[in-house]
Amino acid sequence: MSDLPTPNGQFTALQQTAQQLTTHAEKICQQIEQQKTLISITDQIRSSLNLELIFQTTATEARRLLNADRVGVFRFIPGTGCKEGEFVSEDVVSGFASAMAVKVQDGCFGSQFATHYRQGQIQAVEDIYQADLSDCHLEFLKKFQVRANLIVPVLKGSELWGLLCIHQCQNPRQWQPSDIEFARKIADHFALALQQTEYLEQIRSQMLAQAQVQAAAQEKALSRQKALVKIVSKIRQLLDLSEICETATEEVRHLLAADRATIYRFNTDWSGDFLFESVADGWKPLVGVSPTIEDTYLMETQGGRYAAHETFAIPDIYTAGHADCHVALLEQFQARAYAIAPIFQGNVLWGLLTAFQNSMPRNWDADEVELLTQIGEQIGIALQQAEYVQKIQTQSVELKQLLQELQQSQIQLIQNEKMASLGQLVAGVAHEINNPVNFIYGNLKHVHEYVTDLLKLVSLHQQHNTQSHDEIESWAEEIDIDFILEDLPKTLSSMKLGADRIRQIVLSLRNFSRLDESELKTVDVHEGIDSTLLILGHRLKNCSDRYQVEVVKEYGELPLIECYPAQLNQVFMNLLANALDAIEEAISLRKEDNVPQDNSQSPKIWISTKLNERDQVEIRIRDTGMGLDEASKSKIFEHFFTTKPVGKGTGLGLAISKKIIVEKHCGTLAVDSVSGQGAEFIIGLPVKLNCETCIQD
Repeated sequence: MSDLPTPNGQFTALQQTAQQLTTHAEKICQQIEQQKTLISITDQIRSSLNLELIFQTTATEARRLLNADRVGVFRFIPGTGCKEGEFVSEDVVSGFASAMAVKVQDGCFGSQFATHYRQGQIQAVEDIYQADLSDCHLEFLKKFQVRANLIVPVLKGSELWGLLCIHQCQNPRQWQPSDIEFARKIADHFALALQQTEYLEQIRSQMLAQAQVQAAAQEKALSRQKALVKIVSKIRQLLDLSEICETATEEVRHLLAADRATIYRFNTDWSGDFLFESVADGWKPLVGVSPTIEDTYLMETQGGRYAAHETFAIPDIYTAGHADCHVALLEQFQARAYAIAPIFQGNVLWGLLTAFQNSMPRNWDADEVELLTQIGEQIGIALQQAEYVQKIQTQSVELKQLLQELQQSQIQLIQNEKMASLGQLVAGVAHEINNPVNFIYGNLKHVHEYVTDLLKLVSLHQQHNTQSHDEIESWAEEIDIDFILEDLPKTLSSMKLGADRIRQIVLSLRNFSRLDESELKTVDVHEGIDSTLLILGHRLKNCSDRYQVEVVKEYGELPLIECYPAQLNQVFMNLLANALDAIEEAISLRKEDNVPQDNSQSPKIWISTKLNERDQVEIRIRDTGMGLDEASKSKIFEHFFTTKPVGKGTGLGLAISKKIIVEKHCGTLAVDSVSGQGAEFIIGLPVKLNCETCIQD
């Protein structure tokens, strides 16, 4: 036989070669296609941060390229030891059951394959019935209609995250190395995408957390800033030291959520006291309880670090390095942590604003200490403002009081000038009247004697002259000589009474004016009252058309008293004139109201005097006027207050009377009245006047 190949043999060889080339080309094309798909899957995976999209892309593209019946992404539930898991994504051919709705619990898997998967080993089963699987595992695969499967572990670092499951359900399948390698690369890229997503998620979470922290910090800062503005506004609106400090401590304690907030004020020797505080329930108070604190450091350094505008915050008194005595003092305050800011009033260290945490240690934030500092500054400004306002108010009160004193002095001076002028006028009138009255009064005695003698002569002539004369008889008859003889003595007697009355009036005028008695004198009070009544006699008789005012005197036994007679008479004049005004007003009102007058309502003025139990001369002047209501009683002695109609009263008489009695005579002047039932003024005068205790002009 020849060794040359036959044509048929050559053709067969060529066919085999062509077949091999075709198969090889198909493999190359498949590899190229797999590579393209892998690149596409990788790009899609890496371009997405959505895990669900990554899961679905991986399952869909892998099933399409590997031409499998099902590709699923299976994830182990953390904390179950790879015994429980679920399919989070799948792509399955129509006609086969979905595994998405099933939560897998496979104890057999955990004991048989979990260890190998953690080591990165791939399981390729061409036929589950020929793979020597455990019965429980076989039953598990049959439930999902699996005949052949390719399982590639998904390792996220060293952690077995899950599995990429490639199922052939219709028939067995011989898995090619290229299939296995392709599946492994997909699983690797999938694992990288998971790590990338987790890393980016961590970064996002960190950024979000950081942003939340920053937002919370900003919100907290904004909230505290708003609270600071609110506190400052409240403090600035207050002008009282107590209100300022109480508001500040209350707001600081709530704003810093502290157990106690206090305001501590330095004394002149740099000791100090807690003046104000706001304390939470359950802690003992310090204000009014804690004694004056004598801190040697603050006393020796005159405020220490706080005098240099420094703040001080201690998170825990037991780790701050304080001296034992200082710790013991803080324990008395129940303090575990504290923050202190100085309070300056102008350039002077006034005190300290302190926040205490009693229940536990506390790390004070810088913004909390800054907030405390700002509030301390605002308290200082408010204190300075309150001091300025207090000075202005004090000056205003002093100026107002000075103005009132000047007005009263001016009024008193005018009134004194009026009384002095009136006194001079009265004294002058009395003097001018006194001379002719004395001349008349002195001659009345002689006239009376002369008339008596003449009348006697006429009588003797009528008795002894028996011869009548027509002319004499006619004239005697014309002048009614008998009536003259009877009436002339009476006329002379009336003239004498009139002259006596004029002399009494002149004497009363002189007593009332007391022109020569401006200094302290010892006088009879009754004499001054009677003189005043005599001057007001015309008003007593002409009070009304129908009634005359009855004056009821109830004088007691009084000693002579030391006083300023002219000024005291001025008081009597004011009180009695007011009583007459009140009576006239009451009579007018009763007439207008058609109220019938009875004896009990007849106009009267009662004047009573006695020496009371305090050895004072007590003078009471009561009238039947309309009386005073409570509002008027409280103002009756004020300058320019009057109950009289406009134009009838100046509102000065009683105010001046009060001043004369109280300031000039160290006495008392009060009023007792019921509306509609008259008024009674009570004067109390010492018998002996101590000039040193009274205010002199």
